[in-house]
Amino acid sequence: MTRLHWRRHERPGAAPREVEVRDPAASMALIFDAMRHPIDPSYADSAARREAQGAPARSWRRSPLLIISLLLIGLMVGAAAHALRVPRAVAQDRHAQLVDQIETKQSDNDDASAELTRLRDDVASAQKGALDRQSQAGLKKTLDDATRTAGLAEVRGPGVVMTVSNPDTKGADSADSDPRTGNAADAVTSTDLQQLVNGWWRAGATGIAINGQRVTSMTAIRFAGSAVLVNFRPLAPPYEISVMGPDDMQKTFTGSFADQYAASLRKSGFGVTSNASNDVDLPALDSVHVTHARIVP
Repeated sequence: MTRLHWRRHERPGAAPREVEVRDPAASMALIFDAMRHPIDPSYADSAARREAQGAPARSWRRSPLLIISLLLIGLMVGAAAHALRVPRAVAQDRHAQLVDQIETKQSDNDDASAELTRLRDDVASAQKGALDRQSQAGLKKTLDDATRTAGLAEVRGPGVVMTVSNPDTKGADSADSDPRTGNAADAVTSTDLQQLVNGWWRAGATGIAINGQRVTSMTAIRFAGSAVLVNFRPLAPPYEISVMGPDDMQKTFTGSFADQYAASLRKSGFGVTSNASNDVDLPALDSVHVTHARIVP
């Protein structure tokens, strides 16, 4: 029962009066009662009557059906967990099979690329012979220039080699890693290579290759997981950007936005070097998609 207390309050110049104050603990009476009597009263009365009649108290330990049901449930859960678990040997075997398939497909792709190169050389030889027989030297030069510009022919000569590498992460905290791939978060991305390649194009480059992959206007430089894809071929760092162009190309590149971008990469710990070379090799593009052509009379 809630107890009420009366407290007298007086103000100067006012008649004394009494104010009703409720007990703060009264609101907790229901909770205290539930804590003191956790068993339902009707259940307690029923148990007391059974005990008075001499009937044994009920216990789940004396129920064979309940025990058998629990055992069956446990066996079913254990069997299901065992069935869903993939044995380590099976997982390793599947991994080995996937690796073999990838290596086989990569080898087939390399063989197809080599065959494509051989066929392209045969076509180029046939074109050269046809033009020589027709004595169209001007047309042959135009075709050769267009072939080199489109990346369909190998080019070798003086140029610039820019090398971009990931920062040294030895001893770095694992918290700096990408939780999805486990690789270091500070790695060269496709965006970095795109910025640098576009900068060289703006500086007047006539031919570019990244790690032996020719870059043209149709080349895709993308980021897939931890690998950078150029012409849909995965490349690994360090990335060598081989560039050929006019003599003032490197001077034009200096101070450009791409040069400032390279400087920001250096400040972030990336390795970015640029050196002139007298022997830059730009291989021909592996695949060619002809969209426009016309017959020359």
